[in-house]
Amino acid sequence: MTKRLTYFLLACTVMLAVSPAWADTLRIVTVSLPPYGYTDKGKDTGLSYELCNLIAHQAGFESENRIVPLSRAMEDIATNKADMILMLTNPKISTCATHLGQLLDVETIILGRADSRYRSLKDVRGKTVATVRDAKYDARISKENGFILYPTTNYSQSLKMLLAKRVDAIIGPKLGLYYTARMNNYPRQAFGDPLILSTTKASIFISDKTTDNVSKRISAAMTKIRNNGSAHRLMEEYASQLR
Repeated sequence: MTKRLTYFLLACTVMLAVSPAWADTLRIVTVSLPPYGYTDKGKDTGLSYELCNLIAHQAGFESENRIVPLSRAMEDIATNKADMILMLTNPKISTCATHLGQLLDVETIILGRADSRYRSLKDVRGKTVATVRDAKYDARISKENGFILYPTTNYSQSLKMLLAKRVDAIIGPKLGLYYTARMNNYPRQAFGDPLILSTTKASIFISDKTTDNVSKRISAAMTKIRNNGSAHRLMEEYASQLR
């Protein structure tokens, strides 16, 4: 082998080692629910979408982030077609993924039409409540406790069902429901005062197939964006759009 060929092969090896195209890629799935994950003017965006990309960057990964429905997102994590997701805890994700830690405050509410008066869960019991399929917002809202649950694809469908009087109320994140209402040009006056149920935390989950090294890098990145205020600032940026 000539020296020239040797130097050429060595140079190629170095280039491949440092090229971003060959960097580790973190496969992310973001749940398709505004403002957490949605497409705006042909561009994927959203609070969860941006937060997960930020975590990947801080951890030294390239990000491959897909926006998909909740059921598909959990299936991709379970079947190792994705590495990471940011979502509320539910029984299904807990059986197929590793919980790395809480990241995002989520205020859960019951929302009715303008003529509704929901001051406590007693007022909602026996009513038909729209909820995103496979989502678990509050353990008290169940068939066993006297609530009639109507599964929907997303917040937009839930809101349409509510205003069409096909359901009596919706359960979901306050930010998500009001943000989607604004996107659909529904006035605030169309809805009654929300019944605040609780404030919980959305968490980062990773596939059980993820290596310890990747897990540690993601955990360190999460700690960094919590401590430097990046996660909080991004949350405020989205929340401020409703004020």
